[in-house]
Amino acid sequence: MVRTVYSPEYCLQYLEQYASQEIFVTGLILGQITDARENVIHLARTPEEKSGEAISNDGSFASEKLDPVKNLLGVSEAWVADHAKHVTRMLPGGMFVLGIFITSDEDVFEDPNYFSKVKTILNYTYKVLNTNHLMFANCPHSNERLILHMSTNTKVLTCKSIEVGPSKNVAIKPVEWKFLSKPQQWQRLDCYYEFDEVYPVIVKKNGISVKQQFQQILESSYKTIESSVMFLDGELKDPSEQLEQLIKKKKTKNSSKTVQDVPKSMYVSLFVPFENALPETVEYLECDGSIHFSGIVASSVFMYPKASIAEAIAAVKQDIIRSLASRFTMHCDALIDDNLLPEEKVCFNEPPRRVLVPVGSLYLCDYLFPGEAPAEALLSVRELLDLQITEADVICDIETPADTSEFDALDRDTSSEELLATPQEASQFMYITGISFAFLVLVVSIFIHYYDSIAEFMRKLLTIS
Repeated sequence: MVRTVYSPEYCLQYLEQYASQEIFVTGLILGQITDARENVIHLARTPEEKSGEAISNDGSFASEKLDPVKNLLGVSEAWVADHAKHVTRMLPGGMFVLGIFITSDEDVFEDPNYFSKVKTILNYTYKVLNTNHLMFANCPHSNERLILHMSTNTKVLTCKSIEVGPSKNVAIKPVEWKFLSKPQQWQRLDCYYEFDEVYPVIVKKNGISVKQQFQQILESSYKTIESSVMFLDGELKDPSEQLEQLIKKKKTKNSSKTVQDVPKSMYVSLFVPFENALPETVEYLECDGSIHFSGIVASSVFMYPKASIAEAIAAVKQDIIRSLASRFTMHCDALIDDNLLPEEKVCFNEPPRRVLVPVGSLYLCDYLFPGEAPAEALLSVRELLDLQITEADVICDIETPADTSEFDALDRDTSSEELLATPQEASQFMYITGISFAFLVLVVSIFIHYYDSIAEFMRKLLTIS
């Protein structure tokens, strides 16, 4: 059976735009794979390669441009993989980089050199995205990657797929690509997951690695969320049931009311079973401090309506962990020094917060560091997604800046400790001072009382000598 992919019609216009200019372009295919259907949501051109470092921490491609690449053989697979890594941070759970698209005058499927280059790019991208398993960067359902090619000469569109990764299968499979004239409807699922955990800190000789501490938090959060049970609109649903069926049931219940064509968002709640909330073992450790990890992650996932509840559950869990992993990585990359010195009694870390950016009929996301304005997201969207949006399109209120009141209180307490002794330390000091003074008075009193005897003894001692 031939694999079929569905895509919005503007993707065809996007390809024709570059093909009509008769220029070489390569980019990423973004989409979602479910058992019901495979949907492409967007095509994102890979920016022209630049000198210096790859993509900067804020997602922008800053550096001087190199000479434009004339054909596929001049493309750096590391540059494409880096683009895929940064775009993955912007994708909600359940969506992935599904392959690459190319517009060129060469036939990449017929020329062995060009096709070998395509396979190298896809395999290298797969390897790079697989380095951090908690990013869920590679689609877990399939190792097949799409290759979409439009000829700049004939404007003919061809799509095929190959397997990447450890598989030895080198077969090229045909793919039927269908464009939808109407916008694809998506079922939105919103979740607000709150973290409030305390983790021990053990100071080593070379200090505390912020990256290692964050990785431990991420691993622990992943285990907790994976064990959680998901409720949709306050109800536990059958995992095999389709989201569309739930919508139809709601319409039946509310048949007397006017129902909108576009389905409303479903609210997702995640509950951790009590037995899973307890640690497997209890271990006594002498710790040098603790990390209080708290905050709320806003998750917005978009699913094909015919997707199953099980697929929706997996997408929401992926989204929360992917978002955490993205923030931690961006935060650590922005740090001047990864180590916190043991002398720093209180340290406050605020990873970037999430904002939503529109792409077609759904939303992807971006991240803003403290103090950054929504305009910063426009740069990421333009460079990474090849889209032009306005500042008003960016939804910034899904997450609020961190509340620093608790940190400020701790900081004041720490400063006070450095300036003033604690009551216990003060009482110990007074106690020792009192004993010392009493002992001094005792010595002086004895000396005065026996002064005559001591003086006589000293005279005799001098006479003898």
